[in-house]
Amino acid sequence: MGILSKILGIIQNRYRGNIHLACTYGVVMILLYAFYRARVYLYIQELHPQVHLRGFWEYAALSFHYDSIVIVFSLTAILVILIALDGNKKTKYAALSFFSVLFIFFILFSIDFFRVYQTTFQKNFAGREHFSGLGSIIGSAIAEFSTEFYLLFFILAPFTVIIGELLRRIETDIDIAGYIRSAPKRKRRAAILIIPAVLAFFMLSFALTSPYVPAASFRDRYEKVDAGRFMAMLHEFSMNPVYNLFSGRANGDTAAAGYELLGGLFSFGLNTDSLATELTHGLSNAIPRGKRYNIILYFFESTPYKYYDLKIGNRLLLSNWHRLGKNSLNFRKHFANYPLSANALMSVFTSAYDMNTKDMAIQRYPDIALRTMPEILKDHGYQTCLIHTGNLAYAGQRSFLKNRKIDDIIEYKQLIKLSPYNSDVGWGVDDRAMIGPAIDFMRKHRDSPHLLVLMPVNPHHPYAIPDESFDISSEDMEDFHESMSLWNNYRNSLYYSDACLGMLIDRLERAGLMEDTLLFLFSDHGEAFYQHRMNYNHPLYLYNENVHIPFIIYNKKLFPYPQYFNGITRHIDILPTVLDILGIPGSSEQEGLSILAPHREQMALLHTSWKDDYMGVVDQRWKYIVRTDSGIEELYDLEQDPDEKKNISLKHPDLVNRYRSFVGKARLYKSEYYRRILEKEMPVN
Repeated sequence: MGILSKILGIIQNRYRGNIHLACTYGVVMILLYAFYRARVYLYIQELHPQVHLRGFWEYAALSFHYDSIVIVFSLTAILVILIALDGNKKTKYAALSFFSVLFIFFILFSIDFFRVYQTTFQKNFAGREHFSGLGSIIGSAIAEFSTEFYLLFFILAPFTVIIGELLRRIETDIDIAGYIRSAPKRKRRAAILIIPAVLAFFMLSFALTSPYVPAASFRDRYEKVDAGRFMAMLHEFSMNPVYNLFSGRANGDTAAAGYELLGGLFSFGLNTDSLATELTHGLSNAIPRGKRYNIILYFFESTPYKYYDLKIGNRLLLSNWHRLGKNSLNFRKHFANYPLSANALMSVFTSAYDMNTKDMAIQRYPDIALRTMPEILKDHGYQTCLIHTGNLAYAGQRSFLKNRKIDDIIEYKQLIKLSPYNSDVGWGVDDRAMIGPAIDFMRKHRDSPHLLVLMPVNPHHPYAIPDESFDISSEDMEDFHESMSLWNNYRNSLYYSDACLGMLIDRLERAGLMEDTLLFLFSDHGEAFYQHRMNYNHPLYLYNENVHIPFIIYNKKLFPYPQYFNGITRHIDILPTVLDILGIPGSSEQEGLSILAPHREQMALLHTSWKDDYMGVVDQRWKYIVRTDSGIEELYDLEQDPDEKKNISLKHPDLVNRYRSFVGKARLYKSEYYRRILEKEMPVN
């Protein structure tokens, strides 16, 4: 008991000597939280006037539950620092300054995050793949920071350090603990109890308030079809970014175990025949079968179909796409099954869907027992090469690819050494650096069939260009506004990326390397610029700007004029189509089908789990989306409403029931699919 009493005495004495610091930093912290709420409220008024908040105080009341508990933990953290480090004054004040600057940075970052993504920062925005490309992620984040962020940070951060220095000098001159001990009993008690009283107040506030938006108060403000979505938005806005750092919502596989529960035994191959039409397709004569064509897979980055005809003035941004399209089979309804590059690679290479969880199979299970296009073609006499202008460590791609029978893997670390394009552009080297190695590979194997996979980095965020010759958005300055700067950067980068494509194909054709080559040119996913609320970048939602992408198969000799296919196609269909053309049998684990073979009109199954978990399906004219955790549903008629602005789910309950049932079955199927695949051993190469 003597030791315990001594320890308690030390803690009590240190507490008394640091009350002034706890109060000062506590007040600063609470003011910063209040500033965060005030600034975010203004953004809500600007960006989301449809949520119908009746003033700042209503928003503050909605947020008080989360803010209360965060204030409790923040104050407690300050107290722990003060008491633990009081024996070393320099260390104590250094820790306080570091804590304060870090806290200011995160609060200002969270405000800017809301400005960009139009919602509260949540840990679910960050996936495991970010840690494999941290430098690029940080670079992208810095590109988003506003002038306001820098201005406030370089004012507030030094200000708190100066406050700390002033308090340190006061503490040097005054024995605070002794002063409190000698004060009158009432003042002494008030000083000692002020921090516990504040903590008790906020703990009680947390206990008595609810994290949920009061439905009775808000539901009547919205149309019935939108009520659930708007209330979910309000709940996100009320969340506290610091709270979210430590409480990221689980986003796991919520499907029930056992595919047989739906009736019928499991067999590979999810039936995605259209539920809306009996229409059939077939292009068997479009490309003669059985010939050992060379294959180029070109993963064009971050480009939705709705930007395909984008112009600045009279200049097409994708002029080379259009030029190639005149000698191609053009697909107008092609969809990425998941709007993320690594999952696109997985779907195209293996004809498999993504997993139901936030984990990517390509990263978590790099040796997964699914045969890829390079492996299959290598076993049939093909030479194989993959060129990526970025770093394949990102999202575990290098680990996934290393045992897949790819003869040559060329990435950033090799390309950055090659003149004249050995400079960084965005997340990688100048995309023109891949042209030379691509030509060298095809020349070297001119007399044998080969597969070449090209994965340029741009126009991925932060939408970079190598020099001002690709800055064409200045020609469109009548529409310029500071908030459009990233959109202008994207258009420049899109123009640059298309130019790289054109340079490559021109060089290959001059070298006579394209005559017996099929170019599969497609985007890995789309890119959103607020066509829908909170929809920026690509992986967050399933709207067409995220998942509907351009796709062509190019060969001048086979397609002297453009041909068009109007049925739905998916990334999972590319591998079966290549194998069908080459006369190579596929495997039962492949989920897609050959686009050229006769088949029923298909549905495109869609999924994203980046932040919230959404599943969806496109079926001819219908687009259905469901947020799986809350059951919020959307239905769009893409013929009447191609921009997906009018949710008609309440008007068509029969269609909603039909697609809800399909999506539920598909989710169960994917769970069982991966359970069985992961039980298999990967064959040794």
